[in-house]
Amino acid sequence: MFKYENSEKYAEESIPSSAFILSIILYSDATTTDTLGKNSLHPIYLSLGNIPTWRRNKEDAKQLLGYFPILSAKNKTEKESSDFKKLARKTFHDSIKFLLDPLFQGDGGVDFNIDGEDVWFFPRISTIICDWPEACTFSLTYKSANSNYPCHFCLVQKEDLIDIRKDQLILRDHVNIKEYFNNGTSNSAGLEQVDNYF
Repeated sequence: MFKYENSEKYAEESIPSSAFILSIILYSDATTTDTLGKNSLHPIYLSLGNIPTWRRNKEDAKQLLGYFPILSAKNKTEKESSDFKKLARKTFHDSIKFLLDPLFQGDGGVDFNIDGEDVWFFPRISTIICDWPEACTFSLTYKSANSNYPCHFCLVQKEDLIDIRKDQLILRDHVNIKEYFNNGTSNSAGLEQVDNYF
C-alpha cells in the first residue's frame, strides 16, 4: 500500500544506517468490566513488530502500557457539549503523550542484547490497532459518518468514496493535516481542532 511504503521509507531514512527500527504496535479498546455495563476501563497495550507473528500473537508478547482516563459528565447535556468533547479528546492525547514520551526520549536510540550481540534500535510506532470510533479519536477526525471527510486515512469527500480513482486519492499525512490545523481550517477537512500527539 502506498501509505505504508512511504512511511517505511521515511522511518528508515530517519535513523542511522547501522541501526534498526524497533516497530511498535499499539492496541487500544475501551471495555466494560461488569455485566451491567456501568464500569469501564480503557487499556492500551504494546507489542513489537520485530517479533515473528506466530510469537507476537501469544499473550505474553503483549504488554499493558497503561489506562486512559474515562471522563464522566454530570448529565447528558454536558456529555454532548462541545467543551466536554474537546476536553475528552485533549485528555486522550495528553495521556498518549504521558505514556509514549518515555519511549522516544533521547536521540540515541536504544541498545538491546539479542543472542549475545548488542543491536541498536530506534523506536517508531508502526501500527495502531483499534476500532473505527477509536481510530477517529487517535486521528482527531470527526466521528460522524455524515461528515464531509469521514475517512481517517484520506481526504476524499463522502460522496466520492463510492467511486474513487487512484489519481483522486489524497492521503491524510502529517504535512497536509498540519497545514489545515495551523491555518485554522481543520473543520473543512473533518478534523477536530485539538493538538494531536502524532
